[in-house]
Amino acid sequence: MPDPLLTPTITATPQVGAPPWRPQSLLVPAVLGGALAVTALGLINAARLGRPPSARLAVLGTGLLALGARIVATLILAPSTGGPARAIGTVAGVLAWLVVRGTQNRPFRAYELRGGEPARLFWPGLAAIAACGLTEAVLLAILLGWAG
Repeated sequence: MPDPLLTPTITATPQVGAPPWRPQSLLVPAVLGGALAVTALGLINAARLGRPPSARLAVLGTGLLALGARIVATLILAPSTGGPARAIGTVAGVLAWLVVRGTQNRPFRAYELRGGEPARLFWPGLAAIAACGLTEAVLLAILLGWAG
């Protein structure tokens, strides 16, 4: 009878679905695309990593909270100071990324230790930056026009 103490705990598992992205790589879309971009990519990555619903809700809730805080801060500060909207968007994106990274680092590390290779983020990241960044810009333009 083999000793269970000597049995490896991390074994190779077959890949099911698309491989995940590195959670650290999601910082670039967070900085350039804002909270909405990193939240969308974080939710996709959470599904790829098989994260439980509680982790996905944490990512979604933080992303929506960061987006709301960005909108409020931009509406309060932009008309009076000439528009720090880009810096506010970057801060909101990085704060949302911290939660994405916190919920996905350990599962991604286990995925790598099992021999998994991460997916390339370039084209999905670029698409998220463009689509979500444009969505945030249009939303802010509408709200600033309505408020001012």
